[in-house]
Amino acid sequence: MLGVFLTTLLPAAEEIPQVQSIKESGITVSVSGADASAWDELSQMLKDQLTLAGMATASEPLADDLAFFSRQQYIRQGWPDADVRWELKDGSIFLTVVPGQQIVVGEITWKGDLILPQEELRKFLLRPSIEKEGADKSNPVWVDGDLQTGAGLVQRRLRAEGYLQSEAILLPEPVPGPEGKRDLSLEVKPGPRFTFGSVEFSGAPPELDKQMRAQIAQTPGEPFNEARVQQLEGQLTSIAKQKGWLNAATVSDYTLGKLGGTVDVKILMEPGERVRVAQVVPHEAFSRGSKRVLNAGFREAEGKFYAAEDLDVMFKRALDTGMFARLDVEPQLLPGVTPAVADLRITGEETKPKTLGLEVGFDTFLGPQAGINYRNTNYRDTGDTLAAELNWSTAGPLGSVKVIDPAIFNSKYSATVQLAVENFSLFEYSRYGSSLNLELARQVSKHYSYTVFAGVSANTVSTDVLTDDEVGPDLYTLGTIGCSMMLYYRDSPVLPKKGWFVSARMESTLDVMGSNVSYIRTDLRGAFYQPITKKFRFAAGAALLNIQGASAEELPIDSRVFNGGPNSVRAFAERELGPVTSGGTPLGGTAALTVSGEFSYEIYPNLELAFFGDIGSLGRGSNSSAFDYSSDFRPAIGAGLRYKLPFGPIRIDYGHNLNQREGEGSGMLHVTVGFAF
Repeated sequence: MLGVFLTTLLPAAEEIPQVQSIKESGITVSVSGADASAWDELSQMLKDQLTLAGMATASEPLADDLAFFSRQQYIRQGWPDADVRWELKDGSIFLTVVPGQQIVVGEITWKGDLILPQEELRKFLLRPSIEKEGADKSNPVWVDGDLQTGAGLVQRRLRAEGYLQSEAILLPEPVPGPEGKRDLSLEVKPGPRFTFGSVEFSGAPPELDKQMRAQIAQTPGEPFNEARVQQLEGQLTSIAKQKGWLNAATVSDYTLGKLGGTVDVKILMEPGERVRVAQVVPHEAFSRGSKRVLNAGFREAEGKFYAAEDLDVMFKRALDTGMFARLDVEPQLLPGVTPAVADLRITGEETKPKTLGLEVGFDTFLGPQAGINYRNTNYRDTGDTLAAELNWSTAGPLGSVKVIDPAIFNSKYSATVQLAVENFSLFEYSRYGSSLNLELARQVSKHYSYTVFAGVSANTVSTDVLTDDEVGPDLYTLGTIGCSMMLYYRDSPVLPKKGWFVSARMESTLDVMGSNVSYIRTDLRGAFYQPITKKFRFAAGAALLNIQGASAEELPIDSRVFNGGPNSVRAFAERELGPVTSGGTPLGGTAALTVSGEFSYEIYPNLELAFFGDIGSLGRGSNSSAFDYSSDFRPAIGAGLRYKLPFGPIRIDYGHNLNQREGEGSGMLHVTVGFAF
């Protein structure tokens, strides 16, 4: 590209500009007069142009092009009078930059009928200018293209409000004012306003007609624009496709008057046939074990009408196995088949099956922790997961081996078998235990899941301090059978801001090998989350843990229920609400109730300040109902910080004891991971 440029006088001889050079593709380019702060971007542009030119030697056309592009870059950075001269010397290109004065945006004068607040219009007008790195938010640099783009954004914003004939005309002052500021005027001509009138809709499948009309019912009276019509068409089409009408199409018809007013719209849907799923077809590149898991997990869709919500559950179930880094599930219509059917084509990427990890951490109850874990998510190419862990804390070591079949007998159920060995030495006693547990689980829907489980454990408790009543049975074997369920409507499992959940767990412990330990335990939990503003939210939680059929003294000490800690009444250390021996051993009970409320505010991205209140109690009698609890309530208030991470928040809480009793502290500091409820 050849260009003709006006040139200015070179700087006086005593003003020796700094010379900086680059070399690319065998050509050297030296630049004088370039500001040091602009050199990185300018030098990269010159290198790119030399590479694109593909020339081996310097030439006049190449030098002219480089001068042109350098000048354009300065203009884009707010130097409208910039000039760049070029010269060829000894086979190299010399560029001389005379930037002139940088111009910034000064005062903005608004003309016409603005319709919207000036501050809002200013944000749109200056958005392309102030979004640049390092831009001055009050007086950004003057770049004609950016300001014209901003005027276009103002116009689009007005048209979104129904002013379809609106204009936003930029009127810059011809000469910059003092300090390099150039004022401008923006004239707004909104024209007439258009709003939605009646919306006539036809063609919806009977099963979806009510849902679609509810979507349309929100439209009359809203600002009218073509984008909103297209959005409405897309929403209706999406509803149909998610329920199996994969060929659905929606069209609209309307007539605009010249003077604004209401616009009546006719929407016609052509749904086509509802599509059934023929078969699941995993990509041939998947391993044998992955194919087994995918076929079993998605098989329940076969023969049924395509439903995106059901597939979402199957999709999440497959990802939760840890076998897949990415999955894509696409229906592929089979041509010429009546009634309409589609195969589910599954593509994606498997994770590396074998992983070995090290973990370190700290908890206010168990203290420093460290561990090593091994995991194989496709053991011997079966689709099963083999996991082994060895963890250590101040309470002692814990080791486990677990086998998970995510599609047992090629069904929609997952099965887990775990063997664990533990040494728990804390407070004034030690417990050695080994256990074997089996679990069968099913995610029924997006919001509902349940498990059934059974297990057996052998335990030995030793102490030189505690009495028989305090420690309970010291040699016992427990057989356990039970079930659990969860209703889940939170927006996130680890960082919830909105929604609720309710869970229930019931287990019956059997008398095995003459241990004389037998009881029924019921755990009920729930929580509610509600945002108040974008940064301010409220959360509440409750838990009721209850053991029936035995008093506290008849139960092994670690089988009792406890209260206090970072997930209950936070004015107490873990387990320490309730009776404690003189040596500091919590004795637990048979019924624990906790109710909590919390307000939190985001003071910095991902960092929240929280204020909370907890109240709870601990009972020790023999209960006759799952809803029995003690009325000896212990209140607490406190504050804390939460720093959000992908796996949950790091949480620091201090709870103050409002009703301090003899031997109790005034409060407790907790450091842990995850929400309190």
